[in-house]
Amino acid sequence: MNTTELKEIIQIIEQSNVDVLKLEKDGFKIYYQKSGAILSNPELEFTEKEAPPKAKKSADEIKTEVQSKEKKESNVQLIKSPMIGTFYRRPNPDAEPLAEVGTMVNIDDPVCVLEAMKLLSEVKASIKGEITEILVEDGQLIEFNQPLFRVKVSESHD
Repeated sequence: MNTTELKEIIQIIEQSNVDVLKLEKDGFKIYYQKSGAILSNPELEFTEKEAPPKAKKSADEIKTEVQSKEKKESNVQLIKSPMIGTFYRRPNPDAEPLAEVGTMVNIDDPVCVLEAMKLLSEVKASIKGEITEILVEDGQLIEFNQPLFRVKVSESHD
């Protein structure tokens, strides 16, 4: 890999919504993290060797349950997956979960990490409120737009 290719890759990452890049090609390894990305350990240990736990419920079952609960609770909103990938509650295996039931979140707070094609992307809350339920398991494969968290919206009058 030459410097021109490296500069092109960095430029693409900077213009995308991806926060972290870990690339291995022909014995060459690169780890790139955007400034402001919140990941505490660049040597992430999420590998293909680790088999994700089997999902207890399918995405369709979760969506059906979520939709029926949404009708009952008007001040509750969902944080949904912006992409397909593997759901992780922690930015690395040694870190604390980014969000727990009872955690108060603001719009820009990271709540989980999704891994797709060896790239890790943080998911931001996009809602201000309290997490009342985590709808998926750590290590579970996630579909696009799948509900991840249920959030009781804050009634702030700022």
